[in-house]
Amino acid sequence: MADVTLLSARFGVVGGFASAGALDAVQAPAGARACRIASDEMSFVCQPEAAADVLDAIGPQIARGDSDGFALDLSDGWTGFTLTGDVARAFSYLSELELPDPGAFVQGDVLRVPVRVLAGEGQIDLLVPSPWGTYLHDEMLDALRALSVQDEVGKS
Repeated sequence: MADVTLLSARFGVVGGFASAGALDAVQAPAGARACRIASDEMSFVCQPEAAADVLDAIGPQIARGDSDGFALDLSDGWTGFTLTGDVARAFSYLSELELPDPGAFVQGDVLRVPVRVLAGEGQIDLLVPSPWGTYLHDEMLDALRALSVQDEVGKS
C-alpha cells in the first residue's frame, strides 16, 4: 500500500486585483476558497466548471470597492496536483514551509518552485504556474522516493 498518492487535479483559479480595502470586502461565493496573495491580489480557487460563476460573483464586488479593480479567470495558467495519504510526512520531503491546517493555504517554495498549497482533510492541493507543472511533478517523485508513492498523474 502506498504511503502517498500523487494525482493530477484541475482547479478554477480566478484572480481579483484591487486595493486592499476593496479586496477585504469581497465575499467568496460558495465553493470558492479565497486566498490572499498580496495586499492587492486574491485568488479564488474552485472547481474548474465554477470559474465563470466565481468571476461573475466577485467582479462586481471588486468594482464597487475600487473602480480600477478587476477580476480575471486565470485557470489556464495553473497546473494542479493533489497528494493524499500521509501528507504531513510527504510534505516534509517537499518543502520547509509549515503545512497549513485543513482549510488554510500557504504559498512559497516547494522544491525550488513557487507553489500555492491548500490543505484539506487528508489531502493537500498544490497549484503551480503551468510552465512549471512537469518539472514539479518529476521533482516530487524524486523527492518522495523514500516513500511508497502511487503516481496517478496523467492517468484517467
